[in-house]
Amino acid sequence: MSGKDRYLIDTNILIYFLEGEKQALALFERILDDEIYISLINKIEVLSFPDISKKEEKSIRMFLSSFITLEIDNTIAEEAIRIRKNYKLKLPDALICATSIIKDTILVSRNEKDFLKVKGLKFLNPYQAEMK
Repeated sequence: MSGKDRYLIDTNILIYFLEGEKQALALFERILDDEIYISLINKIEVLSFPDISKKEEKSIRMFLSSFITLEIDNTIAEEAIRIRKNYKLKLPDALICATSIIKDTILVSRNEKDFLKVKGLKFLNPYQAEMK
């Protein structure tokens, strides 16, 4: 093990960063030397806004390519099923949550309402927590 923390960045944090939001910028500054991931779902969500220009899309794709994108496999799908059944999360959130649990990452999101109730999920809201 490398001794680095492993973070899965949720869509809302990616968007805040792209918008230049102060807490999101500070978060990335603090975790820059750690392992940073996104889920395939995060990539789809960020790139599927209908009003982004071709230039913005190209810039966003470049930004997203700096992260390791975690694919959805059968193990993650089965965990997402369990999460949906037990916690009633929407499918994209259940898949992101399942990815974080299976890949043993800390899920970084502002979505406390949905994610804090999921047992076994390591969660960080950089807008509420004091970063290391």
